[in-house]
Amino acid sequence: MKRSGEYVVVRARNDHDAMTVLEPSRNRTFHVVECGGDELARVLDEVERGDPVRLELRRTGRRGNAWRVESADTVTEGEDANSVVGRR
Repeated sequence: MKRSGEYVVVRARNDHDAMTVLEPSRNRTFHVVECGGDELARVLDEVERGDPVRLELRRTGRRGNAWRVESADTVTEGEDANSVVGRR
């Protein structure tokens, strides 16, 4: 299962490479536990609590709320929240 859209960082990436993001439109949280590469990891390391970020997520495993980031891009002021998911 894949999901993509704009999320808000609830908990920034920690020493175990995990972070929590919120999908504001549905008030749903996602626990990011894997990252699809070093460049994506660098993007995620730059964001802090409260920052908006565009992500493409893929469920990891069959149970629980664990997700892998397939693509990520930061959102800058003035950008359209409905634009395409970043390709970093």
